[in-house]
Amino acid sequence: MADKYRYEEFTWPEIREAVAERRVVVLPVGTVEQHGPHLPLVTDVLTATEISRRAVEQLSQETLLMPSVYYAFNVHHLDFPGTIAVEGQTLVNYVTDIGKSLAYHGFRKLLLVNGHGSNVPFLDVAARNITNQTEAICAMVPWWNLIPKELLRELRESEYPGGMAHGCELETSVLLYLRGDLVQFEKATRDINLQPTEFFYWDLQTPSPVFFQEWFSRYSRTGTHGDPTKATREKGERFV
Repeated sequence: MADKYRYEEFTWPEIREAVAERRVVVLPVGTVEQHGPHLPLVTDVLTATEISRRAVEQLSQETLLMPSVYYAFNVHHLDFPGTIAVEGQTLVNYVTDIGKSLAYHGFRKLLLVNGHGSNVPFLDVAARNITNQTEAICAMVPWWNLIPKELLRELRESEYPGGMAHGCELETSVLLYLRGDLVQFEKATRDINLQPTEFFYWDLQTPSPVFFQEWFSRYSRTGTHGDPTKATREKGERFV
């Protein structure tokens, strides 16, 4: 099974062998939602999946890549057409059940790679459920947390906080690198209408001390929050 790593391409005897090899199972989780007029609905799925795939490919004899979870919690984006939302508890139950199945088969190390900010609390609960209810250990990481802070500070041109939040300099740069054919960069515009405070702001570089989320349409005319005009393919390559 050298260099074979996509879970769905295995047969059941091969899965049994992968369990014996103590492979780590990686599950990308995104969502299908609007990311402004310049990025595709699949942005969060694509980033989580492709970053996971590249990592797994480098460790193909030690890992397995699961089919991605496409739908998640994003009710606050529904005012922008295209968004598909599921309840938070539905996401928790769904991912927990996936993890339980993997643990039942004998896998003992699972990693959830998240591509959507609002997934964080729900995937944290799912990972805890899997760890507490099975013999497996399950961890969760948003992909942007893996970018060294010094690299973000070096490459960033948008204002802080607020310039890197949603459909922003960071996400647009990564999409330009991974799937530039899906980016309509000429439609990218700066949209930062939420006034940041000391205790509350939106930015992927550093989490806000206070968490709060309302309808996105109340403070964004484009569906973005940040400055995607500062994005470049070269930045995306270094971020990935």
